[in-house]
Amino acid sequence: MTIIALPLTPAPNGATPLLRDFGGVLTPFLGGPEQRINRVGTRFGIRVTMPPMESDEAGRRFVSKLLQARQGRALMKWPQLAFDPGATGNPLINAAVTGGSAIPIKGLPAGYAAKDGQFFSIIRAGRRYVHMFTGDGAADGSGGLAAQIFPMLRTSLLVNDVIELAQPMIEGHVLPGEELAWEMSLERNIGLSFSIMEAA
Repeated sequence: MTIIALPLTPAPNGATPLLRDFGGVLTPFLGGPEQRINRVGTRFGIRVTMPPMESDEAGRRFVSKLLQARQGRALMKWPQLAFDPGATGNPLINAAVTGGSAIPIKGLPAGYAAKDGQFFSIIRAGRRYVHMFTGDGAADGSGGLAAQIFPMLRTSLLVNDVIELAQPMIEGHVLPGEELAWEMSLERNIGLSFSIMEAA
């Protein structure tokens, strides 16, 4: 499936991250204690609004890329607002992992401080998966870190799979199940809002 990278400029002027939770709560009908069931598959999405774009320049290009991505998958920066991840080195997966909520990382600068709530993406077999750290941690002297993450891994990882820490990226379907539309104003501007949902 074709992956279409959306233009870097202009940047969105608004974004709402989403969580698709495939777990659930079992509620006994006779009043017993409820039980939370976590299932593999929970993933992120994001709703985005774009600033007005001139129809014969940025607007035309952005619409073109979105329409192409509708037939495949879109690739876009995950917004980090004012968060500065610092010098991240060349982070990679350090050992094969088949699932769970922890990953071994190598290639970080010695002492690198990973932050609770910090987002990153992992590339496995050409597909990106968005995750976040669920606690603070510091890389050891050789750049290694055992990190707790959310959500649970949705695919097995291999040694040297790439971790995008400096600039996380989200990859997924554009407006799944919804119409893709854009606004054309008399000022010759194009207005857009859309969502990208991770597909796996």
